[in-house]
Order: sequence, then C-alpha cells, then structure tokens
Amino acid sequence: MWRSLCAAILVALSCHGTWSAERVDESEVKAAVIYNLLLFVHWPPQASPPASFRFCVLGDGALTTALRHHERKSVRGQPLEIRSIGAAPEEVDICAAVMVERGSPGTLTRLGVLARNRPLLVIAEGPGAVDRGAMIGLHTDGGRVTFDINHGAITKSGMTASSKILRLARIVIE
Repeated sequence: MWRSLCAAILVALSCHGTWSAERVDESEVKAAVIYNLLLFVHWPPQASPPASFRFCVLGDGALTTALRHHERKSVRGQPLEIRSIGAAPEEVDICAAVMVERGSPGTLTRLGVLARNRPLLVIAEGPGAVDRGAMIGLHTDGGRVTFDINHGAITKSGMTASSKILRLARIVIE
C-alpha cells in the first residue's frame, strides 16, 4: 500500500508545466492523490459500519468527475462510494469524508466545525484550505500537485493519519 501511495504522489509531484501538454489532467492527478490519502487515514471502529465508504463532494466540477473513476475501489475494506451532497449538516452525517471543490470559504469553515465532534475527514482545494477548516488541502504549486495536512484537526476528530503521509505533506500543522 505504501508503494501505491508513493507512486501516486510521485506522479503528482513530477507533473511539470502545462497539464494538457503532457496529457496529464490536473483533476485526475488530484483524484489519485485523494484516493491514496484515504488509504492512510484511519477512522475509529464503528459498531455497525456502513456497506460502503462514503466520500461526499460539494460541487460537481472536474475533480468530482475524476474522483468517480475511483468509485468501487476499496477503502478500509469497503467499496468507495462518491456522493454529491449539499452543505446541510444532515447530509454530511452519512459521510466518512467530504471534499469541497474550489468555492465558498464559509462552507469549508462550517464543515471544519462539524468535523470537530466526529470522525469526518474534510478535504479542500486551494492554498490556505487547512487554515479555513480543511484537514487536507490540495493545491497546485509550480505545476505540481501538493498537499498540506492539519494533523491536529485530524487527531481531535478521532482519526489518525499515518506518519507516511505526514512525511509527504508540504506543510503539517500540529
């Protein structure tokens, strides 16, 4: 599993210049990175786990489309299910992880507050996402996909992040 994460991260980090010139789509690279990051975050055991690993998305852009290519792959022994949701708290209740495509900082802040009380991994795009409520923030830096991790927020919500992804993160906030 460590090799697959490293391979995905190395692909992401080695993509220089314009994405289209190399036939590598930025959204596809980010989706691969997100999928592999999910494999290295550990959620607390549940009394009755759901039949699938529910990864919810707010927004319906290119990244959401790219994530759908990973649907049904295994996460925590369950098939990955990608669900589009709204920002209402009751919709987030069914999710193990939620991703916000570029957009409303207010939505990201609300999700960060919701995740303080339960194991909900919040992922967002854009620089400074971890400062606005995300636990993992993805962004493009000089033609490379990189990520920051708010390790303290992950831990407070009852999850643990593998030391392997912490070493690969550009910035780790304790």
